[in-house]
Amino acid sequence: MFTDEKFEELHNQFKPMINRIIKRLAIYKNEQEFYQIGCIALWEASLQFNEEKGEFKSYAYSYIMGKMKTMLTNESIQQEKDRRLEANPIQEQTSGDDSTSSLLSHSVIDSISSLLTKNQNKWLKAHCLYGKTPSEIAKDEGVSSSAVKAWRRDAIARLKKHLLKEALIER
Repeated sequence: MFTDEKFEELHNQFKPMINRIIKRLAIYKNEQEFYQIGCIALWEASLQFNEEKGEFKSYAYSYIMGKMKTMLTNESIQQEKDRRLEANPIQEQTSGDDSTSSLLSHSVIDSISSLLTKNQNKWLKAHCLYGKTPSEIAKDEGVSSSAVKAWRRDAIARLKKHLLKEALIER
């Protein structure tokens, strides 16, 4: 285990490794932020290292690489969420006001609710009015997320079937 005083020494010794990992992961955005993540990971590795389990250099490399990959994954997930929000914005309902910019309006949902089962309606309302994911709905309803996904799949199939019937009738 390394002490605070020795960390500066350790940092200077492992600076090239941190930069090499940044280069290997092809990080070009937020390079300084990832360098800081590398330094923090080096510190954490120095605190958690067990000499009986191997060499510190390889442990530090794996630990730093893991922290940076985790951060890249988290950034990617956040960017995907942001992209979805931009493509499909859902604003929170204002208090007392029914003017919500959701996927479907309350009136549209009410008009198609008779076509769906109770559980399919739960999915439709939670997703379209409140922008909830299947896992969030599952948690609220006390069921598995695969059950909610089945509700979604069946609801979409029923609605498609109904819309196709209406389209054929109009012709």
